[in-house]
Parts: sequence; structure tokens; C-alpha cells
Amino acid sequence: MTLTKALTVVTLAALAAGCQFAGPAPAARDAPSRSEPSRSEPVAGTTTAPPATVPPDKVLAAREGTLQGHTFNVEIVQLLRRERFVNLTFTATVTKDGGGLGWQVHNAFAAVPSQNPTVDGVFLVDVKNAKKHLVALDSEGRCVCSRIESLFLKQDQKAVFSATFAAPPADVGSVDVHIPNVGTLANVPIS
Repeated sequence: MTLTKALTVVTLAALAAGCQFAGPAPAARDAPSRSEPSRSEPVAGTTTAPPATVPPDKVLAAREGTLQGHTFNVEIVQLLRRERFVNLTFTATVTKDGGGLGWQVHNAFAAVPSQNPTVDGVFLVDVKNAKKHLVALDSEGRCVCSRIESLFLKQDQKAVFSATFAAPPADVGSVDVHIPNVGTLANVPIS
């Protein structure tokens, strides 16, 4: 197996582990509507999510952000080392609705505004080694992260997002996590 094929297999496995719906799997319906998320369970921030799992309950770091008149709380719920990769899972919950259809997440966490937004603007900072870790890319140059399409969140609604990064050295136990429109959450432990 070539290195490119091996990396693609590992990347797809990491994507499957990191980009998952939170809450029970939909049974009698195909997929939850991106514009009408449930208030009782988190909504995935990706359109390519595999079967549902609940994100961990422990909040590793949190910070509030405001965008387009909506206030939201971002919580990092998982930063998991998996061999050569680190999977980040975070949630965004609207705490103050600015009206209309709700907060259109769209490019809120993107590196550059796009018609097909993702959370590729999130990055890790290994302070110990002074190194910035960008979201991993697959063999076609697409980020290994959540993709966002037509996602509107009203007050108390939550969405789950994920991104995969190259892992810092094994002796690095925590990193700073920068999330666009939120800021940097310092010293987040890697489990």
C-alpha cells in the first residue's frame, strides 16, 4: 500500500471517528433538516456524518462569541490523540437569538469565506514547540473537518463540529485551540 493510500485510509477513519451526529440515530427519517434542528439534541455541523454518537459530557474549555447579532457559546468537548492524529470535537450553542431564521453558521468557523464552508479556520498551537497545526487535508486537498450547509440555529439549539489535525509530539499534553470568531482557548488537554 502506498503512503498516499495509507494516509487516505487513516484520514477517512479519523473523519469517521470525528464527524458524527450527536444524539440518537434518526430512525424513521433520512436526516435532520439543516434549517430546523431539534432543541432536544445537538445537530451535526456536517452533511457527511456517519452514524450518531453522543459527544463527551466533559467540557475541556469554553468561550462565548457574538456574530450577526447572535450570541453563542463554544465548548470543546474532546481533543483525542489517535496515533499520528488529534481529533477535535466542539459544540456551538446559541445563548441569545438575534431573530430571523436564527444564526446562520455558514462561514463562522472557516479560514476563508466560501460557498461550501467548513470549519477549516480552526487550528491548534503547540506552545511548547512553537508550532501551529492546521486542519488535515485528504488526498484531494479537502479538509478533514465538518462541512456546513444551510445550518441555522435558534436560541438553545446546539451543533457539533469536528476537525482532525496532525498530532503534536507525544510529550505535548495540551495545546491552545483557536476558533474563528471566538478566539483562542488556552491549554486544552489532549486525551
